[in-house]
Amino acid sequence: MRPGARLPIVSRMPSPSTAPSGVVESMFHRLVSRRARVREVESVGDAFRLVTIEGEDLEGRRWTPGDIIQIGFAGLAGRAYTPLSFEPRTGTATFLGFVHGQGIASNWLASATMGEPLFLVGPRSALDLASVGRPLFFFGDETSFSTAAALRATPEGIREVAFSFEVESTEASRIALERIGVTTGVTLTAREPEAVHLDRIENELMLALLAEARTRCVFTGKAPSIQRLYKAVRRAGISAKQVTNVAYWAPGRKGFSGVQR
Repeated sequence: MRPGARLPIVSRMPSPSTAPSGVVESMFHRLVSRRARVREVESVGDAFRLVTIEGEDLEGRRWTPGDIIQIGFAGLAGRAYTPLSFEPRTGTATFLGFVHGQGIASNWLASATMGEPLFLVGPRSALDLASVGRPLFFFGDETSFSTAAALRATPEGIREVAFSFEVESTEASRIALERIGVTTGVTLTAREPEAVHLDRIENELMLALLAEARTRCVFTGKAPSIQRLYKAVRRAGISAKQVTNVAYWAPGRKGFSGVQR
């Protein structure tokens, strides 16, 4: 499809993954959600999907880099995504999703189709990337890639940003990051049993702070990893005001808001 072309409204019901499954759920979605549809889905390897959504309900909405949208699924479940770009003039948002496991969001990402209708909430405030100073140490994992790319839309872009990601596949992650324009200052560390790989990431972080004590830190992604790094910087005497934590997930848990702490 030609870039920028608008899809016709599809007159079919949402797929089972996104359709409210009961009367109460349906009413809830229609009352509090905005309507949109999938404009384009691009597979970036097996593990990532670059998704663009659009909708008249998104036109004219205010967006700040780091804001999230929350897509609603059956049973009132929802998952938050950080757009790497948002165009209020046309009501379009693009985000990179990570397909992992058999959860409701991963199943939807793996099967999302062009024209599929959606219910969503947002954009809403989550992580104010525009206010984060430089130099910056940005930590995360595959669920953080879209947030990292959103830094490109800030006034300072990705200048003086060191990206450090813990990942399953360094090759697949490198391809995904290149696709969304995060190509400089990137260190990819493969996960290891007992999280021993975090030793190297912690050392990398300490070196960055040693080189410049005023370095700002944004920790995103897996909650236990964030806790480990946060404790490390606090032991090093770094002010809590220099650190922003945004947990996206933790093993065996769900329902993370994706909002900064």
